[in-house]
Amino acid sequence: MRHFKPFLLLAMLMVILAGCGEANTTQSQSNGPTQITFWYGLGGNNGKVVQSLIDKYNKSQKKYHVVGVFQSSYDDTLNKFNSSIAGNNLPNLVQIYDIGTQRMIDTKKIVPVQTLVERDHLQSAIDDIEPAIRSYYTINNTLYSMPFNSSTAVMYFDKNAFRKAGLNPDQKLWTYDQLLDAAKKLTVKDASGKVSRTGVALYDYSWLYEQEQAISDTLQAQPENGRTGRASKFIFNNQAGDQWLTFQKQLMDQGSATYSSSSASTDASSAFLSGKAAIMFDSIASLRGYTTTAEKNGGKIDIGTAYLPRPADAKGRNIIGGASLWVTNQGSSAQQDGAWDFIKYAIQPETQAYWSSNTGYIPVRLSTYNLPDMKATLSKYPQFIMATEQIRASSTNNRNAGCVAGNLTSVRTYIQQATDQYLTGKVKDPQSALDDAAKKANSSLSDYNEAYQ
Repeated sequence: MRHFKPFLLLAMLMVILAGCGEANTTQSQSNGPTQITFWYGLGGNNGKVVQSLIDKYNKSQKKYHVVGVFQSSYDDTLNKFNSSIAGNNLPNLVQIYDIGTQRMIDTKKIVPVQTLVERDHLQSAIDDIEPAIRSYYTINNTLYSMPFNSSTAVMYFDKNAFRKAGLNPDQKLWTYDQLLDAAKKLTVKDASGKVSRTGVALYDYSWLYEQEQAISDTLQAQPENGRTGRASKFIFNNQAGDQWLTFQKQLMDQGSATYSSSSASTDASSAFLSGKAAIMFDSIASLRGYTTTAEKNGGKIDIGTAYLPRPADAKGRNIIGGASLWVTNQGSSAQQDGAWDFIKYAIQPETQAYWSSNTGYIPVRLSTYNLPDMKATLSKYPQFIMATEQIRASSTNNRNAGCVAGNLTSVRTYIQQATDQYLTGKVKDPQSALDDAAKKANSSLSDYNEAYQ
């Protein structure tokens, strides 16, 4: 017993010291900025610009400190978010790409930005967002996330090749038939008869398929692309889809196109930038990288942009791509306010001018175009203008706002499989390939909706 009292005194002292230490830590945290964890999926140059925006924001104020955590890719970000829900280990702010919208809503772990907009009386800023961009992230009249990096697809082409082939480099809209004829003229063979430059470099990316559906003013899913109620049936196996696959096969059959089964544009862009293909289809967000590469290669390629090709009777417009920012309902109210504060900074016209000028994404705010920095960028890179023109080509409706469904990542895979099977000759009929893809997509959608309804 004589050893008990000293031991008890020592234990009590340790508790007191530990308590003092904990109190000091809390004090130090309360005196410092509130930490905001931000997951994002952009890498390369665009990822560096994201981090520079984070640094600029942190230096602009002392109330919050944003910590950016790169998650490898859009897919990895969405998958990690969903897998982290069970452990309640979520960020305060997360960048999620367009087709992840329904899945994010269904997590029930987010704060719709519409509620924050109304709380802070910021509707005027929302009204200043590009209509095509705002419409994508608005479902049932609720803006769930804030657009941040938005893009659309364009036709890239080599103006020099067009001039040599007697084609008009200033023509901005090409129908399928017109481009089929142009691709023949752009295809060049050497003395031995081997093709040294093909007309078009194709690759298997279903985002382009989605673009063509919107351009043809066609729904991908019922009801109303999932915008007035949860999507219940995919109907992308339609005439517009058949025409897009048929057009690509015609290019290949006439010997004026190469094809890569990869959904990445790497092979196509490599062929285009090396002068081995005169045309490719890709995101406007790639423009700065493409122009930089062309300059390094001695300017042999004079990069132009045009509308995506389309059927002669198409009446729609492009949809957008890219990603938006989501506030989660995790952490303290101060952290939620900090996440929202960063979003407000990210969509300021001045911030968007910096972002767009250094990446190639379309400014989300209309007033950005009035700023000197943005005007200077458009003067230096007039190819950007084509992207904006395309998303303003017709009024916004549910057919061109983009499809919203919880299994769109799987649907893209099914469409790409169907495209590959047809273009490689494994399936002779494009409609059969698309019908099979739609069957798989609807089975997957049924399972998803059953799990989340």
